[in-house]
Amino acid sequence: MESTGKYWIPVFNILETECNVCVANPKYVKGIRGKKTDKKDSIWLCDLHKHGLVPNSFIPPLPIRQIRDLMRYRVKLTNFKSSEKNRIQNSLTVSNIMLSSVVSDTFGKSSMRIINHILKNPKDKDFDVIPMLHGSMKKNAGDITKSINGNLTKPQAEK
Repeated sequence: MESTGKYWIPVFNILETECNVCVANPKYVKGIRGKKTDKKDSIWLCDLHKHGLVPNSFIPPLPIRQIRDLMRYRVKLTNFKSSEKNRIQNSLTVSNIMLSSVVSDTFGKSSMRIINHILKNPKDKDFDVIPMLHGSMKKNAGDITKSINGNLTKPQAEK
């Protein structure tokens, strides 16, 4: 079987338990030039295979392929999560909520409590943030309140 794109994968998955499948890279089994048809191509592949001239591509065993698929999906989800966090951060900045300037983790427990409160009560800008803050963050309550109201100046943001 010649591997073209991803079309060979479902066929390989079905046949691998029933027979010994030889998957060949098209680069190594290219037919002669001229009028190419599927029939001529299959005859050419058959002749090459009959004479042992088809180098078999390495296809990892099923458990390894499944782990690879899971890892690729995990990377995709991680990238998606990062992209969404950047979007949220951008929305906060555009809304003049400079929370990232005064907290180390914009998506930590305390910050998320503040963000959720803002989302539920968009008009309420003068709320008490202290009950929402983790113990170590309470000393920065004033700066956090200023960052929510958009009153945070540059020198305070750089501290």
